Amino acid sequence: MATPIRPLPAGPRARRLPSPQTIVIGLGVLLAVNLLIFAGQTGGKGQENPGPPLPADIETLVPSPGAVIRPQEDVGADLKDTFTGALFIDDRRIPQDQTKIIPGLGQVSFRPGPDKEISALRPGSHHATIIYWPQEKGDEDGAKAAGAVKSYTWQFTAG
Repeated sequence: MATPIRPLPAGPRARRLPSPQTIVIGLGVLLAVNLLIFAGQTGGKGQENPGPPLPADIETLVPSPGAVIRPQEDVGADLKDTFTGALFIDDRRIPQDQTKIIPGLGQVSFRPGPDKEISALRPGSHHATIIYWPQEKGDEDGAKAAGAVKSYTWQFTAG
């Protein structure tokens, strides 16, 4: 036998409010979602100094502009694979025989050490300059003669 359907009571229903614990949990979840969205949008950009964008021929700089590094860490640039270059640190040219150059990858770097132009970076602010040119232009003198030499300077700190 079927159960008879009871009619709903007439008039407005009393509405039950959420408990304070449910409200606090909901606000916490909302705050966490907003923080995740903010972190995703800023994604590690907070440590680098905002500055002009890198030229298209430079893929990355080591250290990144504004970074704090140890006194014997690498300094250099990863250029497009068809470029090569030379480094200056604090206006001192790093000799080619002390510079690590990987032509197939366009990488030019220098690591301070004993018997090198710079044995260790002194604590404080420094600037590095990469001058670079297309590998097909030959050495730096040939590239200068062809008007193909470009440069970029950035700042970092040794700690």
